[in-house]
Amino acid sequence: MTMSDSPFVGWTAIAGGVVGVVGFVALLLLFIVGEPFGTLNDILSIPVALLVVPLLFALYRLHAASYPVVAVVALLAGLFGYASAAIGSGLLVLGRIDFNTSLLFGIGGFGLIGLWALLTSGMGLRGDTLPGAAAWAGLALSVAPTLALLAVLRAESVANALSAMGGQTAAGVQVSPLAMAFIVLGGLSYAAMPLWTIWLGRLFLEGRMGLPAAVALGQ
Repeated sequence: MTMSDSPFVGWTAIAGGVVGVVGFVALLLLFIVGEPFGTLNDILSIPVALLVVPLLFALYRLHAASYPVVAVVALLAGLFGYASAAIGSGLLVLGRIDFNTSLLFGIGGFGLIGLWALLTSGMGLRGDTLPGAAAWAGLALSVAPTLALLAVLRAESVANALSAMGGQTAAGVQVSPLAMAFIVLGGLSYAAMPLWTIWLGRLFLEGRMGLPAAVALGQ
């Protein structure tokens, strides 16, 4: 990994993170106000997926020499994760799939993005290529999304929980406290992920990626 492309990687990552923050705000407004904020959230997932691609490849190059297999797995998880979320949202907006089906794309994609963050943070921590605070933050926010991969099998339950949070649950539908807790934790991770992406973008702009932590902190 060279520092020559750090400004491009940094700015695209920051832009993707900012768009992701706007998308999360739109998601909150969906539960408070309703449409068209849900549609806006779905649409914004597409530019987010495109803008984070340089970051995914930059982090792959950063770790490929030391962790070739893990770095490839992380890259593929990130690419497929963001692509799945964008494709599912796009198909939902176009009316090609229903909400429950879109959750298979969304939850699966979110889970793969969490796996990418988990593996990337682990490599950054072990290889001293990420500042400790950024690496530990990535590990913390990746737990719930990675576990979300299991929730793909329970998409209907997740849909009921989301409807309950929006006050749209049908009569007689019961949502377990565990499911609600999982939704809340996932929501916190969903909110934090674009902020972490912005953080990584700033590290690239500052030339602090790939340096030993002690050196990076001294810059």
